[in-house]
Amino acid sequence: MFNRKTLFIIGAGAGVDLNLPVGTNLALDIQRRTKVSLSRFGTLEHGTFDEELALSFFGPGKGRNYGAAFDLIHRGILLANSIDDFLNIHEGAPEVVEVGKAAIIRSILAAERHSHLYVNPSNVNNTLDLMRVHTSWMVKFMRVLGPGRKAPDVERALDDVVFINFNYDRCLEHFLTHALHLQYGISKQQAAEIVTRATIIHPYGWVGALDRVPFGGSEHSRLDYLALSRGIKTYTEQVEEESTLLRIEEVIRSAKCLVFLGFAYHTQNMNLLFGKHDVPEETKPIFGTALGMSKADTSVVTSLLEELFPEYDPDDYEPDPGPFGISFPRSRLPRPKFNQHINIENELNCAQLFDHYAKSLAG
Repeated sequence: MFNRKTLFIIGAGAGVDLNLPVGTNLALDIQRRTKVSLSRFGTLEHGTFDEELALSFFGPGKGRNYGAAFDLIHRGILLANSIDDFLNIHEGAPEVVEVGKAAIIRSILAAERHSHLYVNPSNVNNTLDLMRVHTSWMVKFMRVLGPGRKAPDVERALDDVVFINFNYDRCLEHFLTHALHLQYGISKQQAAEIVTRATIIHPYGWVGALDRVPFGGSEHSRLDYLALSRGIKTYTEQVEEESTLLRIEEVIRSAKCLVFLGFAYHTQNMNLLFGKHDVPEETKPIFGTALGMSKADTSVVTSLLEELFPEYDPDDYEPDPGPFGISFPRSRLPRPKFNQHINIENELNCAQLFDHYAKSLAG
């Protein structure tokens, strides 16, 4: 089990070993889905790649013509790093942003369905095929979570872990529900209730609760992707909800250990985590993946985290007499030594991080 409050900060790279598309692969999927052929009357014709997505925008009762928006995304998205960057370019065109976000939702649901976590809902007894995910970080997370927690105490299984998830998908919630069901022998309903009570923050929103939008989408009814898209923001959009910002501040302050998984350390996201409130100068063990990142960039990330969470001990602080005889702490004395509590690894993926630091992560 985790013996201290541990915060997991999850980025898109954490979905790779679950068979989820990231970056340009997601953009490529959206490029295909936004191929639309319209008649002169504005009705869909043969050649439309994703009719289910298109029907959220075209047909009887649809007021605005989104044809140009579909065409713009289809033709230009592959020139951008991601769909988020493309929508940032066209933030002044509401139709493009609406179509782009709806396409994100459609692609994410399709990705869930094709992921290694998908469970066929045709039979209520179906559950995860663990052989498909046994090498993933999620399974290795459970191997740290489980020891020390007896079955009767399952209600508290997630008390010592919190998550800030920058992804729109529900892979984490879906996996935890099935994993608790399988590991502790409880019903899926009880497991789902435990997961619902867990602290999982999606700063940019998500597809929606699993009891409202099934994992992988619905096989029997058409979803309104335009409506669902209103629940997400792209990473270039400002997160302004006070409640979300306060929750992020609270979980960072209360965490005794931080773990970055598949996180790219983009400036926008680092500012969201650490730039909108005062981070206490407190030493916290920090672990993170930076797979494929250069040594130079990894050093930049490490240095930034060292500034946010400096290593020190109480001897660094001595009282200075202030005005009126009140003592104030003196500025932290410089200590030119290696900061051993921060471990950002550019040669390990998420699963390998758990293998390499299993005892350290458990605390």
